[in-house]
This record gives sequence, C-alpha cells and structure tokens, in this order.
Amino acid sequence: MTYPKTNLDTIYEMARRYILGDGVPLSCEIGAQYLKTAADQGHVKSQYNVGILLHHGLGVSQSYQEAYHYFDLAAQQGHPRSYYMIGCYYATGVLFPSCIEHAAHYFRLAADAGVEEAQYDLGICLLSGKGTPKSEQEAVRYFKLASEQKNADANYNLGICYYQGLGVAISNDQAIHYLNLALKQNQPKAAKALEIVMKAAYKNKS
Repeated sequence: MTYPKTNLDTIYEMARRYILGDGVPLSCEIGAQYLKTAADQGHVKSQYNVGILLHHGLGVSQSYQEAYHYFDLAAQQGHPRSYYMIGCYYATGVLFPSCIEHAAHYFRLAADAGVEEAQYDLGICLLSGKGTPKSEQEAVRYFKLASEQKNADANYNLGICYYQGLGVAISNDQAIHYLNLALKQNQPKAAKALEIVMKAAYKNKS
C-alpha cells in the first residue's frame, strides 16, 4: 500500500514508539516493519533508521549490504548521518575493500553538515594526510567544531595539537585546557597526556 507523504511521518512516529516502547509494547520487529514501509516510499529518516537496524541486527536480520543500501538512499537525499555511516563503511572495509579516500569524502560531507563524529574523523584524516591532502590547520578547525559538541577525542587531540604545535602555535595553557576537558569526559589517554604537559609547563615557568 502506498501512503501519502503526509502519512509517512505518522508511520515513522509509530516505528519510533515501538522501538522505544513509548506508549506501546517495545518491539524492534514491529518498529522495523513500520520503518521499512516508510523507507521504501522515500522517507529519509526511515531510510537512515532502517539502515541502523540492519547494521546492528535489531528487529531484523543483520545485513551490512542492505544497511548500506538504505544509507545510500538517505544520502542521496542529503541525510548527514547517512553520509557518515557510508564513510565508516569505506573506512573499515566492513562491506567492501576499504578506501580511505572515499571515507574522507563522506566524512567531509557529514562534518560540514554538523555531524560531530565525522568532524573528529575528518580531523584525523587531515592530520595524517590519509584520504585527503594533509592540513594540520584544517584538522584543528574540525577538531574544534567537534569539541564544541563535546567530543572527548577531539578535545584530547586539540590538547596534543597545542602541545606539539600542530596547526596552531604551541600553547601549554591551551593544551591543558583541552586535555582537562577530555579528562572530565573520561577520555582514556587524557590523564597521562595532561601529566606530561603540566610538567612541561612547570619547567618552562620555573
């Protein structure tokens, strides 16, 4: 059955309620059925979320191939998080041989649309020059965008960039600031890095 577009949002909402158990018995299986109905008629949020269910095998049989299909449909409609998931597929080689150039391309599309994880991952690509021309300054810019969204790994990397002078002028004060943010977010490498930077800062001031 084909539903008018005005009803596709309603179908999507029913899917969300079943997946979360919001006022109805929790059932990823029923939620997935609603999502697929809307997704197959072009509802972009449903396409992305069907992809997520297929990726993780929630309420449906796990299938990276089918997940990619729905992420690709949503990406064709400009869905930012679908760009990111496609980038992850290319980065990890979970479905086909890894291609960091394709991954970086999709990370940039997602990053420029505001996806925090993509901003961090693109920053890593730019810092290393893998998949995209190396630019420490651009890496710092994307790390800062992710930091503004409270990304712990971005805060850690900003701390390292300021400590080592990667894309920015060396500043122990800024390094300590960002590493403290990462530490408060339980970033696993932040404590050791902060100790090193604070010792260096103390020596410089003594």
